[in-house]
Amino acid sequence: MEFDGSGWAEGRIELLPPSQGWSLLSPEPEARIDEHRWAHQARVFFGAELTLVQKKAYPSGSTPMADAVEVDVARTSSSSTSTPRETSRVLVMTVPLDRAPLVRAAAAAGVRAIGGRGFDALLARARRVWQVREPPIAGDDARAPLVVTAVLAAVLLAPVVPPGEETIFGVKGARERLQRLGW
Repeated sequence: MEFDGSGWAEGRIELLPPSQGWSLLSPEPEARIDEHRWAHQARVFFGAELTLVQKKAYPSGSTPMADAVEVDVARTSSSSTSTPRETSRVLVMTVPLDRAPLVRAAAAAGVRAIGGRGFDALLARARRVWQVREPPIAGDDARAPLVVTAVLAAVLLAPVVPPGEETIFGVKGARERLQRLGW
């Protein structure tokens, strides 16, 4: 994937099938990536260090229609003398919801599977899909995509459609899954 001088992905961004990525449905229509906010949420609420590989700039306040970014994520060190942290890299992509009919259908199936529980209202407000590719594109921590997904769910106030499952959940569900995986 190529990126321009502002860090925006060049060319058409095509999401993966819902079975190959963690999909989030955001009410915000913009594709703005705020590294400082993402990193703060990761560090404070998930014990993770998060860094964008492609730095993003938004000249004149404009944002791209679709975008992608590679994100490095590692568990926060508990002490300065600990061994080096294992860093994994994940790919995050975003497109307007109308360009992601398969994700929308998977989200609707997830909402039906859990009996709505308020997620039907969240789905109705969704304007943009964010997707975290599964598995990581570099590194060995298979939890890295879920960590980034949990951070995005918190930042974007977006429900999550997990790959290969017929369900939908929010930040709490992501946090519970991470806890079960030992994060």
